[in-house]
Amino acid sequence: MLTMSEAPKKRGVFNIYILDDNSSTRNIAKQSLEQNLPCSVTLFSDLPSLLSQVPTLAPDLILLEDNQGDDQGITSCETIKKAPITKNIPVFFLSAKKDPSRRVAALKAGGVDFLIKPFYPEELVARVRIHINMHRLRLENIAQIAEQKALLRVLCHDLVNPIFAAHSLLDLKLSLGKPVEESTLKSVLSCCQSALDIVTHVREEHSLVKTNKQFKSESTNVAEALDESRSTLSERLGQKKIELKIDCEPELQLEIKRVVLVHNIINNLLTNAIKFSHEGSSIEIVARSTEEGAQRFCIIEVRDHGIGMPQEILQKVFKDAAKTSRQGTANESGTGFGMPLVKRYVEKCGGAISLKSVEASSETAHGEAGTTVKLTFPL
Repeated sequence: MLTMSEAPKKRGVFNIYILDDNSSTRNIAKQSLEQNLPCSVTLFSDLPSLLSQVPTLAPDLILLEDNQGDDQGITSCETIKKAPITKNIPVFFLSAKKDPSRRVAALKAGGVDFLIKPFYPEELVARVRIHINMHRLRLENIAQIAEQKALLRVLCHDLVNPIFAAHSLLDLKLSLGKPVEESTLKSVLSCCQSALDIVTHVREEHSLVKTNKQFKSESTNVAEALDESRSTLSERLGQKKIELKIDCEPELQLEIKRVVLVHNIINNLLTNAIKFSHEGSSIEIVARSTEEGAQRFCIIEVRDHGIGMPQEILQKVFKDAAKTSRQGTANESGTGFGMPLVKRYVEKCGGAISLKSVEASSETAHGEAGTTVKLTFPL
């Protein structure tokens, strides 16, 4: 996950911070940059003030003065490079020190360049432009790689449900030596189509990542989407004898791609609920519209009565890098990718996700344990 300083920057104005306790140098550098670059320059006389401003507006580059006779510039650079929020921001040194060992020390401290004063304004502008463009290109590459990793997880994770369903339907008939009925073949065909839909969606999304565009939504009937999820996961539900209860307004429509709602969101939530539910229990889905002031929302809640989540997992269940995978009630294994993927797609569609869970224990009253996931989408 990218920090604020690592978020991809929009093309246009450069944000530059200058840290120098000499007001004359600060003003000369500021004037040179603002006259020759599309930039916003902010001046600082001390490091704490600079660091406190970064969360509000992360800079593309920090110009740092290496003053004659002290190591404050080197120390400041080391501090900047150790702080998680600023460690990847390029630091450019301005110095009156001509000793080559100072330049080496600055580069070892994490600086990307070193310019000796008095400097030519054109040279400063040219070097700063190069380093900012390199920095922004790096951030764009990081963002694209992160998005591609997420899409690979979608393929690896979300294809399992329709493939498992198709395999289970055929395997059951073949293992019993019974002929495969037309209804079974239709179900298998539907599962194969679901798998193809997921692949097609990922391919489309991958092409949109490269062009920095968002995928187009479509009007999807929520009740039909929930029924499709029930059909896809019927084998998993049947294996644990779990009853899926759906209470949905029949005409409820969402502006969201069907494949996203069914396979990337609902199926992942239900798979988790099944995994951590006890045999013979139930899972409830309630989908309704509601109003808050002038705004209408669609609320979808998925509730299971399983073993719940311990607090340490609850706190990091949506984090990509966190290890949240654990065995289910029937020793099912998992990847830990499901909930981060759900959050990713819910937020991509303009929605929000929240989660409440009560872990089963000797002190938990009957019926209290379990997990409820709430999705909220604007209508």
